[in-house]
Amino acid sequence: MIDEKDLPEELKGDIVPEIDPAKLFDEKEYSTVIIGVEGMNKKDTNAADYLSIIVSPQRTREEKDEALSQLKENNAQTFMLSAITKTKKPEQKALVVAACWETGLDFSKDFPVFIDLICSNDFGVSLEAFTVIQEMESEIPESQLKNGLDLLRKVKSPNPSVLDAIELIEHKLNG
Repeated sequence: MIDEKDLPEELKGDIVPEIDPAKLFDEKEYSTVIIGVEGMNKKDTNAADYLSIIVSPQRTREEKDEALSQLKENNAQTFMLSAITKTKKPEQKALVVAACWETGLDFSKDFPVFIDLICSNDFGVSLEAFTVIQEMESEIPESQLKNGLDLLRKVKSPNPSVLDAIELIEHKLNG
């Protein structure tokens, strides 16, 4: 730490304003996403940094593309799924779900998770989850397809993503 008296005159004063910690969690002041926890390993810490870039409105498309590339390179599926669960704001959750398909990672083994997300009341989350399912590369077991179809058919007010997912799954089952 440098004492203010040791600074040149032009740098003295309020260099960094005090930030009220309560403001950091005020949704009107800041957009805070808590993705990680203490004690994370280096890989998860890096994944948390990349996901924070993706949900940040201040980042450029190039920065976000680089973050997506790094998430793919690090096979961050498990961490991304954890972040989806922990993210509460629908706009931010939709961005994290979108990152799943934007990375090009295969989330086929997590098919049921994305079926649940398609059933979301938030259209953005639902749409992005449907896109993840569309992009799945591996074969989904028939039992999971049938369970997913049953769940989707129970949605009381299905949005277009739910209807599209029903159509996609029916095609896979009958195709």
